[in-house]
Amino acid sequence: VRQEVERDGAAAIAVTAKLNMADGVRGGISIEEALQTARWLQDDGGLDAIELTAGSSLVNPMYLFRGDSPIKEFAAAFKPPLRWGMRMTGTKFLRAYPYRDAFLMDDAMAFRRELTMPLILLGGITNRETMDAAMRAGFDFVAMGRALLAEPDLINRIATDSSVRSVCDHCNKCMPTIYSRTHCVVTGAPG
Repeated sequence: VRQEVERDGAAAIAVTAKLNMADGVRGGISIEEALQTARWLQDDGGLDAIELTAGSSLVNPMYLFRGDSPIKEFAAAFKPPLRWGMRMTGTKFLRAYPYRDAFLMDDAMAFRRELTMPLILLGGITNRETMDAAMRAGFDFVAMGRALLAEPDLINRIATDSSVRSVCDHCNKCMPTIYSRTHCVVTGAPG
């Protein structure tokens, strides 16, 4: 792809891959297995960077999202009987994992120690302080998700004032909106 774009005279593009570090479920992908995959990707030389993630949106979504588990809101997104099932068994599907800034950094550090290629840290990047901590830890880039869903102008505001923090409170009520129109239910900002 890169050669075709460059041959056509277009601006250079970055080729990245999103790699799951661990599924957070018994029998799922482990950090050791993901590290081996990352080494193969690095050795292949076809990528400009790897974005590190974790969890499975179908099996254990809160391992990736962290924070509050919006069981009632997920249930409301479905019609009966799925709605009733989600209300009754939702805690098995949406397990509790507390939120903290840069919550994937501990696992991602194993990849930073093993790899020389650029890495992108994801998970709990909501302010300049956390971005700077990721860069000091050796990450080349950071990625933001829910914080930008809540405030699409957040990066520009942080660039102007480094003390700005996202208003995202990690309620995760944006998650069930994927079935209608993804948006932040706190700020109303569209996805």
